[in-house]
Amino acid sequence: MGRFFPGSGNMAERNERLSQWVKGRVDHGLWPYALVATADLDAESEVVHPTGPTVKGINLTSVDYLGLAYDERLKEAAIRAIRDHGHHTPSSRPLAGHSPHAKALEASLTEFMGRRSVYLCSTGWAAAYTAVAGVVRRDDFVVMDELAHSSLQNGAYASTPNVQTFRHLDNEHLRSRLAAIREDNPKSGILVMTEGLFSMDGDAPDMKGLVEVSKEYDAMVLVDVAHDLGSTGPGGTGTIGVAGLLDDVDIIAGAFSKSFGTNGGFVSTKSSGVEWAQLCFGSPFTFSTGISPVQIGVAAESLAIVTSPEGDTRREAMMDNVLHIRAGAEARGLGLFGHPSPIVPVNVGKESHARLAGMFSFQAGLIATCLEFPVVQRGVARYRLSLSPNYTKEMLDSALDIIVDSIERAKEFSAELERATAEQKSSV
Repeated sequence: MGRFFPGSGNMAERNERLSQWVKGRVDHGLWPYALVATADLDAESEVVHPTGPTVKGINLTSVDYLGLAYDERLKEAAIRAIRDHGHHTPSSRPLAGHSPHAKALEASLTEFMGRRSVYLCSTGWAAAYTAVAGVVRRDDFVVMDELAHSSLQNGAYASTPNVQTFRHLDNEHLRSRLAAIREDNPKSGILVMTEGLFSMDGDAPDMKGLVEVSKEYDAMVLVDVAHDLGSTGPGGTGTIGVAGLLDDVDIIAGAFSKSFGTNGGFVSTKSSGVEWAQLCFGSPFTFSTGISPVQIGVAAESLAIVTSPEGDTRREAMMDNVLHIRAGAEARGLGLFGHPSPIVPVNVGKESHARLAGMFSFQAGLIATCLEFPVVQRGVARYRLSLSPNYTKEMLDSALDIIVDSIERAKEFSAELERATAEQKSSV
């Protein structure tokens, strides 16, 4: 896809090649997106491919890390919310789109994370974008991990031309970036951005080191905790909680769409001035209707579970499955990225191999997308497996066997195709 992004001239005409390329992949069963789920996206599910085939099998695509998305208690919470408060918030938060039950959820999140305050957004993406764009101005600098989420990147590039990246998880490279900026701009505002758990590589920063380096150069720190809050760390407090830095990170942006079983997001800051800048100038917050009563009700119910002893039990069961599948992958000779977390990336390598492997595994009853550039870097296409407590060990072993077989078939097919192509060229 990355080849088709640059362009000039007529917008429809220049994108026709992209349309034809996508159609060709769809027609040959090599387009892993636009699946239609005809059943709950739980550990087992049923989906329909754009070309028509229906597959019922093991589903490892969901980001339902604690297995709460279809929990009956969350369904009942949604029903209560509709009955008591309606299904929609027909006003933006700055006007009249706030409510006592929204304030109660904000207070619960504030207590959970030990922060000064929290405010809610309608989506996690909007929360992350607002957290950046609400406070960064044109003369400021943003320095972010090169694999930062698109919501953070878009917020940065929309706010200032002074955007730099540092090598993934490399705090010394971050230090060199900050030192160079401070040498020429001793008074400028600087925002350092990273994530608590990276969604494509399944790894996390040395948070203590990153915060120390940032403070050394008087830079603020923003951490997106969409994937780790609730699923990892003591009591579900994620990577920041592991480092004991919940009170030290300047800005935290999060989402309910992973461990909390619903849509929506939130932002928390250490500074009332920064918070008011985000509330006044963060356009996704200012110009969107408020988070719905249903989202609030479900998030409040899931937060109560996440922070209870049951939450600890679910995290332990999830991690048990994580360790089982990682050990099984290594025993089968599969390469892995990251460290033990609900995200288990399995390396395939070549994009051509990944496309075929994804098709073969889908045909074999495994719902697990292979990701390639530009979603991940070139040459390291991978399966991204998402774990929860809801899988049995037998299901995970079956999934690994399918992946091994699919990758082997993909490599054999590619080799045969290359030989056939070479023979055809030599005979011309």
